[in-house]
Amino acid sequence: MADRGGIKRKALSVTDKLNILKMYDEKSVNKNQKEIAKEMDLPVSTLRTILANKSKIESSAMTARTLNLPVNGNIVTEKAHEIAKRLNIDEFSGSGGWIDRFKKRHGIVYRQICGEAESVNDADIAAWSENILPNILKEYSSNDIFNADEFGLFFKLMPDKSLVFKREKCHGGKLSKERLSVLACTNATGSQKLRLLVIGKSKAPRCFKNVRTFPCDYVSQNRAWMTGDIFINWIKQLDLSFKKQNRNILLFVDNCPAHPTNIPLENIKLVFLPPNATAKLQPLDQGIIKVLKQKYRKKLVLRYLKEMESKNPAKKLDVLDALHYVSAAWDEITADVIKNCFRKAKFVEGDYSAVEKSCEDFQELEEFPGYAEIDEDVATSNIRSIDQIITDKIAPADVTSIDEESEDEEEDDTTPILPVVNALDYVNELRRLVASFNDADESLNHLNKIENFLYSKNIKNMKQRKIDDFLK
Repeated sequence: MADRGGIKRKALSVTDKLNILKMYDEKSVNKNQKEIAKEMDLPVSTLRTILANKSKIESSAMTARTLNLPVNGNIVTEKAHEIAKRLNIDEFSGSGGWIDRFKKRHGIVYRQICGEAESVNDADIAAWSENILPNILKEYSSNDIFNADEFGLFFKLMPDKSLVFKREKCHGGKLSKERLSVLACTNATGSQKLRLLVIGKSKAPRCFKNVRTFPCDYVSQNRAWMTGDIFINWIKQLDLSFKKQNRNILLFVDNCPAHPTNIPLENIKLVFLPPNATAKLQPLDQGIIKVLKQKYRKKLVLRYLKEMESKNPAKKLDVLDALHYVSAAWDEITADVIKNCFRKAKFVEGDYSAVEKSCEDFQELEEFPGYAEIDEDVATSNIRSIDQIITDKIAPADVTSIDEESEDEEEDDTTPILPVVNALDYVNELRRLVASFNDADESLNHLNKIENFLYSKNIKNMKQRKIDDFLK
């Protein structure tokens, strides 16, 4: 049948259906369905069916090949036979009719693969940015649009080790004791950066002894990986928090095995980004994580330089130090950096300035080539095999406990907590030092708050000791 208005009346592809949905949204303000269907040269029933299946169509459009490997009908059928056999499904035939229905049901077509294995399909990105994303975002304000993503962090490594570990995959073994996985989440305006979730290898690092307040959330997993259970627990807690605020939000995450689908949520709409395209479509990947790592590494460099000048033996950097450093780095990221990254990922309209210009000029890092991007390729989750999918088990990836021997290897030093009286002396010395610099008003105010806090704790401890002495 003839093609009118650029839309075929038969064998509509996913792209055709997306265009129909987009045109309908533009015309539905002033026209009814019959009028719009007539303009599109479509039966009204077809238009209504497309509208009724809007979410499924958008979901199909977001589905793409995660690996650019040639797959044909014979390969799909053979793999289906294997899975059916292992699931004890005897009646499965895998006929030509089945594969045709499978392709039609999932919108699969066979095309020649060109280019590099990890290349991103620009047409898919354009379809997502121009058709799918605007429809998803239109019911939410920028303050209620969030993106979450994990990244790996070699938290202990100083600059002199960078060449040894550069681009190390770190899937397990020796280097697992040197890494953390960090989940960051922020909204599109940068007005709400959520508390970081850090995943470490040790369940109870010795450096946590006597520590009751942490700058971020911490959980353990025996490879410091994000798992389905950890993600589900995190997002359910987040959902409960937004429910208490009577607030509905949109959360975008990448399509990785550690992010399960069909999680029952009330106040969060979870949207998965198209696979193999997050480098261009995920806001956090447009520079936010890069800036966060730069700021973290700058703190390590300053620590490194301080140790070179200090006469006292240096304390080994531990997990607790890393939690404070990465949380401080996260706090320092400005709203402008976040807005620019969301604009670059087409979540917000308007021109974006180069994200690089939003970053500080880290002169200290320039002295150590390769140090800033040392852990770009660190794995943050496991890849589930067919065996794991069929048996619905992920062992040992979901194990959260850790044996004592590996804990000893992870943390072999415990720094004692400074007595409050001694800490007050240090605060006084710091005040004298800070006051010797210009423009120190804000820093002095912070020190005064710390001093007042310590005094309140000291007085409380003194009262408690007097009561205890009296009882004795």
